[in-house]
Formats: sequence, structure tokens, C-alpha cells
Amino acid sequence: MISLAQRLARPEILALPPTDTAAAAGGAPIGRSIKLDANENPFAPLVAGSIAASVNRYPEPQPVALRQRLADLYGCAPSQLWATRGSDDAIDLLIRTFCVPGTDSIAIVEPTFSAYAQFARVQGARVISARLTDDLLFDAEAVIAACVDAKPKLLFLCTPNNPTGTPVDPADVLAIARALPDTLVVADEAYIEFADTPSLVPQVGGNLLVLRTLSKAYGLAGARIGCLIADPEIIELASRASPPYPLPSLSIAATLDALAAERMPLHAERIARLKADRDALASRLRAVPEIQSIRTGGNFLFLEVADPAALAQRLAAAGIRLRFRPNAAPGGVRVTVGTEAENAAMLAVFGLTETTRPGRRAELVRDTKETRIAVAIDLDRSEPRSIHTGIGFYDHMLDQVAAHGGFSLTLACTGDLEIDPHHSVEDIALALGAALRQALGDKRGIGRFGFALPMDEVRAEVLIDLSGRPFSKFDGHFDTPEVGGLPTQMVPHIFRSLADSMACAIHVKVEGDNDHHKVEGCFKAFGRALRMGLSVGGSDTLPSTKGVL
Repeated sequence: MISLAQRLARPEILALPPTDTAAAAGGAPIGRSIKLDANENPFAPLVAGSIAASVNRYPEPQPVALRQRLADLYGCAPSQLWATRGSDDAIDLLIRTFCVPGTDSIAIVEPTFSAYAQFARVQGARVISARLTDDLLFDAEAVIAACVDAKPKLLFLCTPNNPTGTPVDPADVLAIARALPDTLVVADEAYIEFADTPSLVPQVGGNLLVLRTLSKAYGLAGARIGCLIADPEIIELASRASPPYPLPSLSIAATLDALAAERMPLHAERIARLKADRDALASRLRAVPEIQSIRTGGNFLFLEVADPAALAQRLAAAGIRLRFRPNAAPGGVRVTVGTEAENAAMLAVFGLTETTRPGRRAELVRDTKETRIAVAIDLDRSEPRSIHTGIGFYDHMLDQVAAHGGFSLTLACTGDLEIDPHHSVEDIALALGAALRQALGDKRGIGRFGFALPMDEVRAEVLIDLSGRPFSKFDGHFDTPEVGGLPTQMVPHIFRSLADSMACAIHVKVEGDNDHHKVEGCFKAFGRALRMGLSVGGSDTLPSTKGVL
């Protein structure tokens, strides 16, 4: 017997295969399982505090601040941009705006992101397919040939492609747009931040459109914020198909928080790290016999394995979820780049064990009513160093600490400098100390102690003990009230704040004639002391007879 629901449903919906939500998610969720199947950013969003205020009110349909921030981020005018619930929503809006059910069509280049065809079939639009080559390369001429007579309303080009990672030359996209003047050519740049090709946003206009998302590069997959970038007339038409309040207040607030100016250096560092980790994973996996080919693209790898069923069993036993893509290749598997620990667990499934000590990294966001600070530290790398406190001389001093300490430091602060440097100087020291303490982890194998330094007429001595017990002593004085905008009275306070937040003992002694040299000597000596204290030797023992630091 045909049910009521089946009798009333649209034929286009009945023709779609049933949705297996567990399979779509890569298998039933398991507590504490490692998710490397959905191309999410593995790092927590750079959001601090509560963002749940005012949810009793409807949000703006298109928040002016959000639209302007996205326009600034992507390099377009606000009139060219419509904010959507992820770029998925933009795909749906375009198809509902331009495709007449039962009459019109869209075109895709298979294998690719499944949502293009899914939304088209829900709308009752036909789907025309071109294909990548047998080597999974993009063939612009084949795409044009598939579309020139069929005249699809929309052509979706995922660049770089999901799931194969195939790059698409921007010149090919522009050539296709010229060859198909009656088709809207949509460049889906969900993964462009991880690619070596430039964005097509500067070329948007006429029949060329671009989709962008904050889900991948900016760690906001759960917020569901993306956008359509197109000619203003297309934006106006697509907006007519949009719900009246498409974006949740919490997502708007989280996005504006995560994209604040002081967060952007950390985002750039994260993207660079994910690309480096992706390439390192590919290099290691190429030695695995069961892996027949590897392609890199976006924040993921696309593997072709000899026995996907056997791999699926090993992954299930290890509690790791990857995304199998047999429609793209018989043994196709997409692997999202995760955290260091997640990547190590995935490599172990392929028989690759880690022989090196886990990385000593930390990220920290610290927001108050007076300052907003974001800091990232890697104790095992010397680069990058990027410091923006709003106080030029303080930037220089912190750069000296990182350079002489031998570690990577990315730090940015937006503070109430119009009132006084005090809040920024103190809060930055507290944030830096907390990040150093977090990056140190269990402190096994470290040098723990360290340092004296001569600088011209100045002698600066900094002794540290990474003991877990905060104490600070500063022996020295300054004759001038400030050096390069940094109040000299704050220098002892900086080291006290570092000692408190690092939970360590810091003794500073400085003497000399030139206050600039004395301040710089303190910071350089502190960096050198850190280099000794943070250094890791061959032993993995804890440098304490107590058994704890």
C-alpha cells in the first residue's frame, strides 16, 4: 500500500535515494572517535566568552557588519555579496532562482561535490555531466563540449575539486565563461585558501560567480556561514529566494568574533600549518604499499587504496572515520588533515608509527573589556614570527624573546591604547606566559633552567626556573619614563605577569647607562634563558626529583 506521504510527495523527491544519515557521516558516531571524514578545520574557532546575548530578537536578514566584513575578507563590494548558511545554501538559492522545474538543467564535472546534483534534483532540474579525465585532471574543452548544446542555466566548478583535490586553472574557468555566455559559471572556492591558484573573486561579473565558505579555513563549519559573490543584479534576484532571517544570531556573532583583526594572523598561521601537515602526510603515505595513488588539495588528501573494505575494518577498530568515495575511484578515500594527534592515529592504521616527540604547540585567545589578544606558539619551530601589539617597541622586544628563545610566535592585540598602554602590555604578557605554559606540556626532557647577556655597556641577567611555582624578582631601574612608547615602569610588571601566567620563577638583574639598551637586554636575556629552559635533550625524564613540575 502506498502511504499518504508517498502519495503527496513530489516525484522529484521520490526519485532521490533515501538518506542514510549514519553513512553520510562516515558511519555511526562513536564517542571520542577521530573525525577525518568531513573536511572540517581541526582547530577550535577563535571565539571567546559568551555570544548568546539577544537571541530573543530576530537577526538582521543581511547583517551590515557581517556583509562588510566578508566583502573586506574576499575583496569585493558588499553589493556583490549575499551571506548564506554555508555555501551549500548559496547553491540551493541559485538553483531555485534560475532553474524551472522539469525544464532547465545544471552542469557538473564528475566526480565532484554531491550537493550540486542533489539540490538540482530536489528542484526538478536535470543534471548534465562532464567528467574529469581518467587521471582525474580537469579538461576545459570537454566541459565546454558537454554544455554548448545543452545550454544549462548553471555550471558548477569546484576549484580545487572535492573529493579529488584536482586543481582548476582560473584561466580555464574564464575561458569556459566566455565560451558559455548564456550559462552562469559558478566557481566554488570552498578550499581556495589551501590551493596555490588565486581566487576568481576579482574577476566576478557577467556570468561568472564565486562561492566562498568559512567552514574550512576559518574553523566555523558549525556556524554555517558562507556567501555568494556575483554581479549585484544576480545577488538581488537570488535574495528573493532567500528566507527572511537566514542566519542565526549566534553564528553571526561567532563569525564577527572569529574574523576580528587580531585573529587574522593566527588564521594565516593555521592555514600554513594545515598545508604543511597535508604535504607531510602525503609524503609519508606514499611509502605505504596498499595506497596506489595520492592527490593533495584543499585541507584533505585523496587516496586510492587496493582494498577499501579491509581499510574500513581497520579504521572502525581504531575509531577513525574517513570518507570513502567509490564513485570517484574504486578505492577512493578522502582524508581530512587533523590535529597532530589525530594525524598520528590515522597514520598508525597504515602501519606508520611516530618516532618523534609530539609537537609543543599552543593557541590562546584572551578577551577582556580592555584588550583582545590571540597568540600561537610552537616551541619546536623558529618561524613564523609575527607580532602586532600596537606598540612598536613592544613588538620588537617580543620578537627578540621569540628569536633568541628559538620558537615561533604569532601574536596580535587590539587594546585600548587611546587610554594608556598599561592594559595591553600587561594582558599580552599574561597571554604569552599562559601560551608558553600550555605549549610546555608535561615538561619532560626540558632544560628547565637558564642566562646572562652583555649588550654594549649593559649587563643583563635573567635566571628562570620552569618549576610550576610563580615568583618574580626584578633588580634594576630606568631613568626615562618610556622607550619607544613602552612605559619603563611596566618592564618589571611584564616579567611578573609572565612568571605568574607561566608558573615559573624569573629573576632579572640589569645595569647600564642607556635605558633602551637596558630594556632590550632584559628581553634578549629572557629569550636566551627560555632557549635553555625550553630545550629538549635526549632524555624523556622530568627534570625534578619531586617527580612533578
